[in-house]
Amino acid sequence: MTTPPGSPEPSGPPPLEIGLPGDTRRKHERTRKILKWTSISMATLLVLVVGGVAADYWYLNHRIKTVCSAQDEECQVPNYIEPSKAADAVKASNFVLIGSDTRAGKSGKGTGGSNIQGARSDTTIILHISANNSGATLISIPRDSYVQIPSCVINHTDAGKTLSSPEMNKFNAAFAIGSSINNKYGPACTEHTIETLTGLHIDHFAVIDFAGFQDMVNALGGVRMCVAQRLYDPIVQTADGYHGSGLDLPAGKDVEIKGDQALALMRARYNLDGGGDLPRIKRQQQFIGAMIRKATSTSLLIDPLKLQRFLKAATGALTTDGFGLGTMKSLAGALHNVGAGGVRLLTVPNSTSGVPYGDVGWDPTKAPALWNAIKHDKPIPGTKPKPTASPSPSTSGSPTPTPSGPPLSVPPSSIYVNVLNGTGQNNLAHTVATKLAKKGFHVLTVGDADATSYATSVVTWAPAKKQSSQTVAASIPGAVRQADPTAGSTITIILGANFTKVQKVTIGSLTSPTPTPSPSTSISSFSAAKKGCLS
Repeated sequence: MTTPPGSPEPSGPPPLEIGLPGDTRRKHERTRKILKWTSISMATLLVLVVGGVAADYWYLNHRIKTVCSAQDEECQVPNYIEPSKAADAVKASNFVLIGSDTRAGKSGKGTGGSNIQGARSDTTIILHISANNSGATLISIPRDSYVQIPSCVINHTDAGKTLSSPEMNKFNAAFAIGSSINNKYGPACTEHTIETLTGLHIDHFAVIDFAGFQDMVNALGGVRMCVAQRLYDPIVQTADGYHGSGLDLPAGKDVEIKGDQALALMRARYNLDGGGDLPRIKRQQQFIGAMIRKATSTSLLIDPLKLQRFLKAATGALTTDGFGLGTMKSLAGALHNVGAGGVRLLTVPNSTSGVPYGDVGWDPTKAPALWNAIKHDKPIPGTKPKPTASPSPSTSGSPTPTPSGPPLSVPPSSIYVNVLNGTGQNNLAHTVATKLAKKGFHVLTVGDADATSYATSVVTWAPAKKQSSQTVAASIPGAVRQADPTAGSTITIILGANFTKVQKVTIGSLTSPTPTPSPSTSISSFSAAKKGCLS
């Protein structure tokens, strides 16, 4: 083939014509037009998809209800000092997950959400996510824990805030106290109670609507579990209302649990174990572990349809302090990264001694040890710490005990005090309270003593708080300790004329970087990867 005169030379060999016999240039032109229109259609589709995702994000995010937290101005209690994060746990996160025991719903079944007047926190769990998403801990708080509920905001109007008075009560009463006038303050009161009892900094809370919880389980495709024996907790009507959850699970090695039965399992107690709450918590933890195993081992996070259904159920079920899909995504990613084997579940160490009948008290040694471990993002006492690539340098030398007595064992971060002024010096209690807070103590109330003639500072304590009182007395030089069987769970400091300063104390058990817990402080927990039978 020759090139006509005056025509540009071809830059290379002619293009190969590959196709069926009889292909022509017209067909190439048609193909180019088809490709062009296909490209335009794909671009249009991408715009629609991206727009749809944005619309879904907006829609899902706005399904989440929000109320104020204990740190917001509206819900904040005057003079309350929020616990700060420890230097070795600034990258860790603490969430509080709350469910309510409202009796709203068909046949009094109690599937309503947290916005029902008079609801209590039926289930409360602290979720701790370790720094760098290296592990997670789920701590169940028994609803019948006999604790001190601090002063909470129960209403806020133009005239000011209405506050409740501190009281000893069941833990789940905090939600009801906050909801007594305006339903929106229940979660903040629960959060405030947890912070004052544990010394933990709470980053966020989420109240889970039980009706939406059913949808979340169904969106996950249900959960299969071993059931050792039939679990039957029928709904019955008595003189004081409806009782029972409607649970009816047959015995079997592979029982499918969905929606209604999943919710009933989480709430069942009246016809099981004599109505006890602690066995119910154990079943809750087993079910949550099974949910974690399924969520972290399936394609939920990468299947758009499954994820859409789950997010729709989850967002419709939540009331939060303002966090939305972004935080939910980070939280889900953290749990997915650690896997079921990196999640541990446990209950606040407790006993039934020294509390009203039917209630439980927190173990005076193990509970503070648990909160201290969580506050400093350390392994739960009794579990082996995970090896790290860069272990912290060891601390040389032996612990230095407080010279005035035996080594102190309870850190300030686990101690709650009232500070009273027993002198005629103005604002002394407030000044000392601020200094104690800077040393790590948690101050609940500040005020005046019954007299201004105290020559010596006095630390009053209940028998269960003996070790804590030693730490308090050591921080105030010259103070004397005085046992008071009626003192409750909070230590009271009455400042006398001999007060000079608040000094730093040394806790012997905290000086070792890798302390070996003794049997007395070992806390029982289990991995979410462990499969067991419901009973």
